[in-house]
Amino acid sequence: KALSQRKKELLEVAQRLFSQDGYDGASMRQIAEELGIKTASLYSHYNSKDDMLWEIAIRCSHEFHAHVLPLEKLGASVEERLGQMVRKHAEIIIKNIDASAIFFHEWKHLDDGKDGRKAAYEAQIQTYEQAFINVINEGIEKGIFRQVPVKFINYTLLSSINWIQNWYKPTGKMSVEDIADEFEKFILN
Repeated sequence: KALSQRKKELLEVAQRLFSQDGYDGASMRQIAEELGIKTASLYSHYNSKDDMLWEIAIRCSHEFHAHVLPLEKLGASVEERLGQMVRKHAEIIIKNIDASAIFFHEWKHLDDGKDGRKAAYEAQIQTYEQAFINVINEGIEKGIFRQVPVKFINYTLLSSINWIQNWYKPTGKMSVEDIADEFEKFILN
């Protein structure tokens, strides 16, 4: 659903602070101060810091799902599909660097008892990872990839790409496309 301009601003600040300081290290007061509003004003938009974390995490998850999951079912070769999935995964991380930190790490702070959010989010992650596992398994079955422990390979693959959020600098020498190209070549060669 579409967000008001104010909610977008609020989430951008919360996202940056959660990424920079960690969920536990960022406070509602900090978020309010960065926006130049009173802390109480935040509560007219979100009931809690957990609600903001949920909104950021689920929006990021939906973006990964919307752009990567359809690639699993494309009518292309295993190599092309896996390459495109890797490329798109890397691009989304780079374009959403702060949200990616939440997607990978900070979501673990979601309230376990609140509407089953944490379990729902874990299911989103499992669905996402399963798409990569399915393509890798298909490659093994077709003799394209050698027999490997698939979950281990998938964790290694995604972890190496996910690490982008720790080192990527927009002012660096490599563009988004360069990085995606290199990951795709590395994975498939």
